[in-house]
Amino acid sequence: MIGGIRNYLTHLRMFSGSVWAYMIGAFLMGVGHAIFRVLRNQYVVDLGMGESAYTSIQGFNSIGGLLIAIPAIALIGRFRARTLLVCIALANGLAFFAQGVFGSIEVFLSSAFFAGTAMSLNMALASPFLMRNTNPAERIFAFSFQAVVAHPLAGVLGSMMSGFVQSGAADWAGETVVFLGRETTGQLFGYQIALLLAAAFMFLALIPIFLIRRENESGNNRSIRELMRIHDKKRLLVLCTPEMVIGLGAGLTIPFFNVYFQTQWELDPKTIGLLFTAMAALQVISFLLAPALVKRWGPVKVIIGSQLLSLPFFVELALGHFLWLAVVAFILRNNLMNLAQPVLKQFSQEVVTAKDRNAVSVIMHSSRHVFWTVGNFIAAPLIVFAEGTFKWVFVATIACYVVAIGLELVVFPRMYRTRERETPDEPPDTTDPPKLAEQRVSA
Repeated sequence: MIGGIRNYLTHLRMFSGSVWAYMIGAFLMGVGHAIFRVLRNQYVVDLGMGESAYTSIQGFNSIGGLLIAIPAIALIGRFRARTLLVCIALANGLAFFAQGVFGSIEVFLSSAFFAGTAMSLNMALASPFLMRNTNPAERIFAFSFQAVVAHPLAGVLGSMMSGFVQSGAADWAGETVVFLGRETTGQLFGYQIALLLAAAFMFLALIPIFLIRRENESGNNRSIRELMRIHDKKRLLVLCTPEMVIGLGAGLTIPFFNVYFQTQWELDPKTIGLLFTAMAALQVISFLLAPALVKRWGPVKVIIGSQLLSLPFFVELALGHFLWLAVVAFILRNNLMNLAQPVLKQFSQEVVTAKDRNAVSVIMHSSRHVFWTVGNFIAAPLIVFAEGTFKWVFVATIACYVVAIGLELVVFPRMYRTRERETPDEPPDTTDPPKLAEQRVSA
């Protein structure tokens, strides 16, 4: 155990300064997004907009992500990561600020659209940036650590803060309070303060982002036509098909878990925030285990095995026997499904040609996002059909995951066996000082 931790820390020390600056910026944006994710749908429900509103808002968020998908291939190839990350942080910060200040459905829809565009570009940017700015010795550790800091580690802080800030501000305000020239209830005031805090974290992320100085920008001088060209279309289609099916199932349920616990189990925002905190804390452990699991079992078995093990917990969420079982199932399902994500990101980068790496990052994310968006809009009628419960959306999600895992069992092993291996002829990363480069060679 101690040796495994020491090995992990040794590989973290191989990261360049720009990679570390990127990690800190990803963490701060992750905190802001976690606060927002936990509370936004509950805020919409307490505004009295109903199921169709929060599913439509999530749908517009997803549409924004879809529209940036294809242009993102050229954007990632032509612009420095720092430039794109500045735009991403500003767009998210302004969107969260607008939703915290204004409570109309029009503002929610439009700001959700722009936030979706920014977050989709951010997710597509991560894999090519890490692939270009790390060497094979530390690469799986970089993907693992990025997944940790951007999601569960940031989620622990953000989820914890969301509940305490919302409830603390609501208690301070009492029954009603005048905020920004309007009288509002204490509960809604609490949501507004929390969303403004989420915006503040997005703006704070600009500081480390500006410290990203040196980047491996090999290939950035290619023409837009060359950047947009996909060299192995069949391979990308095969790789993305399971993600499409998983995206459909995830879009039915994942954005609405906070509403599930609020409406079906009658939990308050503070308790839901603590639940998401516990989920994120355990997810840190699962992501940190990813390199060791890949070394022991290989990426294909880790991806498929973790997804298979998550299915029984989704069944329990659908059945809804007891609150404690629902909580355990929610946490374990999330950790098992998300354990595969950093492994899948590196896997997808390794099984395509170097010229398709920007494209595969964007296309995998967008193909999942297309069906995620469809799932967002399908969720509302399924919830209404189930008389306000989440029974049928869980059943539909389970069916999607079973189909996707079956596809992965067929295509992933062969793709991994036929992948192109890195050779010494490939251009080395020249962004690191000589001493650090020597460390990498010896590793």
